[in-house]
Amino acid sequence: MARKRIKKGEPEMLIVSFCDIVTITTATLFFVLIVTVQEAVKIPIFRPTPRAAITDKLPVFFECRGNEVFDIDYDDLKKETENLLSSINPSVRGGDLGEFLKVIQAKEIGNAYYKVNPNYLLTGIMALEPRPDVPGESTNQLENVNSKYQAALAALDGKTQYVAFLVRDDSFNVFRKARELADKGGFSTGWELLGQDEPIKFGTTGSPVMAQ
Repeated sequence: MARKRIKKGEPEMLIVSFCDIVTITTATLFFVLIVTVQEAVKIPIFRPTPRAAITDKLPVFFECRGNEVFDIDYDDLKKETENLLSSINPSVRGGDLGEFLKVIQAKEIGNAYYKVNPNYLLTGIMALEPRPDVPGESTNQLENVNSKYQAALAALDGKTQYVAFLVRDDSFNVFRKARELADKGGFSTGWELLGQDEPIKFGTTGSPVMAQ
């Protein structure tokens, strides 16, 4: 049978180039498959949280909220609260609750960042409310050696005190930086997670933040 002759000027089919394209495409899909399988079976690495430990050191509290750090200054707030309660006439303290509440509401207890909610004092709890529009210190500000946070750390005694963080779920970045600085200062640290709108409460029935 006569073989068909290709006329001059007709394009020839480039079989070699087509095979190259198929080979490259297949190889690419194969490598993509390998990477996908590796990612699917990769075992995540977990860093264990340090275990809580009982300590005879006293906690110094800081709140991490809105990705900023706030110095609670618990000792001064507690002293103010105790002074107010001790100044109230015993007949009022042991008498009408409405009169007692009226007396303690007449004087505000607080500091630059917080004020004490008098309603909780009826149950022996010191509950703190943040002052609106009062900023704390951000992650970048914490790194400044002249920051209020670093000044507060410098005033602590690592032998008798440890740093306790009350952390909101929107503030883990600033918490990690604050804890890192406390670790560098040689302080034991502990932390507790608070709900978004959960008030900060201190009382005789509360549990301390354990050192870790």
